[in-house]
Amino acid sequence: MSSPHPRRAIRRRRSTRSARAALPIAAAALLLGATSVLTPTTAAGAPGATPAAGAAGSVFANRDLPKHRLTSTAGSGAVFTYWSTGTDREPRLSTGSVEVPAGKAPAGGWPILVWAHGSRGIADRCAPSAQPTRADSDEIARWLDRGYAVVTPDYAGLGTQGTPEYFDTDTTSRNIVDAVRASRDVAENLGRRWVVVGEGQGAAAAIELARTATRMQGPKLDYRGSAVSSIPVEFDTLIGGLGPETGTMPSGVESAVLFTLSAIRNARESVDLDAFLTDSGRHWLDRAAAVCADDLTAEFSGTTLGSLFRQPLSGNGQLLDVVSRTHMIPIKGFTRPVMMTQSLFDQDVVVPLSLRYLNDAQHADRRVTARTYLAVNQQQSEALSDNDMRWFVARVAGR
Repeated sequence: MSSPHPRRAIRRRRSTRSARAALPIAAAALLLGATSVLTPTTAAGAPGATPAAGAAGSVFANRDLPKHRLTSTAGSGAVFTYWSTGTDREPRLSTGSVEVPAGKAPAGGWPILVWAHGSRGIADRCAPSAQPTRADSDEIARWLDRGYAVVTPDYAGLGTQGTPEYFDTDTTSRNIVDAVRASRDVAENLGRRWVVVGEGQGAAAAIELARTATRMQGPKLDYRGSAVSSIPVEFDTLIGGLGPETGTMPSGVESAVLFTLSAIRNARESVDLDAFLTDSGRHWLDRAAAVCADDLTAEFSGTTLGSLFRQPLSGNGQLLDVVSRTHMIPIKGFTRPVMMTQSLFDQDVVVPLSLRYLNDAQHADRRVTARTYLAVNQQQSEALSDNDMRWFVARVAGR
């Protein structure tokens, strides 16, 4: 079993030395390269105890990324566990990764770009720091080439103990801020300026950060703005409208519904979701807890959402309350610029709802810039979106 890099551990020796032995099993296997199962212990060696919580954004453990895991243009990288906050506002461990461009850092250090990924699943093995998708790897490489250190948070409960609070916008945004704090203790020559690029689930959090990051980040960071695509708006309305009569939806939306309901079912027994599910519904929510997004989308193809429900979800007030409280995306009150882009070919959102949101946000807040793309296909739309985001990020980050 490998140990955290000794030189990089110097800055946080006091906070991590006693806790390292208590690393939860999932995080230990990921971060410390364990070849056998570890038993969590306290610093005194008591088996099974929970480690004492550290301050939000403090590093719990880290290791350098092996060469085969580094993006080709990265000079160095690390995967790390850090303290953040869960939906219950209690301290939670989360994981993430950081990669730094090769070469000499600019004056003031590398600007930080957070890749706030979209839906990857709720099983621990779906965490991008452990198993990045092709989309994750491409995005990291793209921004490294442009001269940014790239931080990729996994969000609380994904890759660490506990059930992810999937689509909890406020919690996810806090996880992102804490990952940026932690990354500056893990990697060398990172600057204060940071920007978020997000899609899907990550886009919702990135928009929230355009409103809250400046008061959450503390004096050592300088948040400059967010650029987002594929914004999953009005998810509470979507969930509340599901029932036996529901037909097919865009494939990415169906997967997001399954992950959301599965996460709530596993984390909040009081919601009593099973009473509203058919045998097929219970099967598919179990599958959503076990497989990642691409596999779930492929497996569910040809199945209608309506077959999952024995009665409309509108009758489950506790469920609707949970979703409405955790999935709120603001349209105004932003303290930093935010660019919102949307393709008309997008299969991960209900496009008319997203377009209406872009229009409302652009009229409600002068800091919003909105772009929509009617291109030949989704690939061309993504290229146009990336070009606009590249310009936006360079402008707000002062590149």
